[in-house]
Amino acid sequence: MNAETLSERHELELRTHFRWNYFFHSIEGGLFLGGMAFVAPNTVLPPMVESLGGAAWLISLMPIMMMLGFVWPPLFTAHKVEDLHFVKPVLMLSGFFQRIPYLATGFVLIYLSADHPLLALSCLALTPLVSGLFGGVTMTAWLELVAKTIPANRRSSLWAVRFVISSVIGFGAGIAITRILHVHPGAVGYGILHLIAFGFLVVSYILFALLRETNPPHDTQENRVVLAANLKSIPRMIREDKRLRDYLYTRSLMNGMFVMTPFLTIHALAVLQRPESYMGYLVSAQMVGGIVGNVLAGYLGDRFGGKIPMTMSRISLLVSSVWICFAVRPWEFSVIFALFGLAFFANQVGTTTLCIEISPPKRRATYLATMATISMPSMILASLIASWVWSGTGAFAILAAITGVSMVFSLYYLAKIDEPRGR
Repeated sequence: MNAETLSERHELELRTHFRWNYFFHSIEGGLFLGGMAFVAPNTVLPPMVESLGGAAWLISLMPIMMMLGFVWPPLFTAHKVEDLHFVKPVLMLSGFFQRIPYLATGFVLIYLSADHPLLALSCLALTPLVSGLFGGVTMTAWLELVAKTIPANRRSSLWAVRFVISSVIGFGAGIAITRILHVHPGAVGYGILHLIAFGFLVVSYILFALLRETNPPHDTQENRVVLAANLKSIPRMIREDKRLRDYLYTRSLMNGMFVMTPFLTIHALAVLQRPESYMGYLVSAQMVGGIVGNVLAGYLGDRFGGKIPMTMSRISLLVSSVWICFAVRPWEFSVIFALFGLAFFANQVGTTTLCIEISPPKRRATYLATMATISMPSMILASLIASWVWSGTGAFAILAAITGVSMVFSLYYLAKIDEPRGR
């Protein structure tokens, strides 16, 4: 069977299963991300770690801890993913182990934290990292599955629907966080939140199993390379692809948001002089902004491509980083957290749309792994800067200013990227 016939066969298969796959991709992803809202790394985890005695450097790492797990394993598995006909079986295996840490940590926090506080803090901090490591091993395989089962002009809306569902759940999570931490403050309340998150992850896993993987033409002989050869090819790949280089610059600079993020909720609670349970309201505000951002990003991304949502996210973060330096009223912080939610989710929609579209199909896994891995140093640097500034000065305005400057430079490099849809 020739390549043209195989391609036509895949197009028919793609159309046949599109509605089914679009539905289950959306629902399972929304439940997974919605479950994560109960232990939100940007809003909830930093105050959790602080309340259990975590140092400033550990607090600063919490928003990126899961991403650190995700970003480096793909570089060592991309060559294997490019050689797979079907990727869903390995995703089912890694997805199982990706979810278990939340169950284990929930029980540790509830039953062992009183007698073993260091164990409780360690489990709380390491859970997103361990979960991310298992997810990172097959991260490019998951993006490959999306690319195989969802047409390019429907991916932005897919990401948006997933995030809208997660934002709606997250809004409810904000209310639940407030009530749970009011009744069970401290480690026990955090343990309950982890168990709730695990429950959502289990349902998402069951729905993920219902996806129907399609199989486009795939030349395994051409793609079969060893790890060393694949790693050696990456520097040349970056040198020869200007659009890839600009994408790496704008994505790395976007990580400047993690200078401000770890201490965002802590700063808000301190200025407003509210208890830790108040962060539930901030989570809800963030999710309202996330819903708005996802709706806009999904529509604009499907119609025009990933650049516009990415631009929208950077401008929103720039505005937030300036405004929060002067905010003193509850409504101001609510709007700022809503803008932050809009920025975070619009960036997720735009980034995942654009990264797939600028990656050549035959080397897609390697491109995606490179994008993820090269962004890792900037995430770590952002956390280190946040820790140094907060420990040395306690001045949140400096953190916000650094984030704002990063957004300006990120916008500059984003503007230089040619939108694939415009070709």
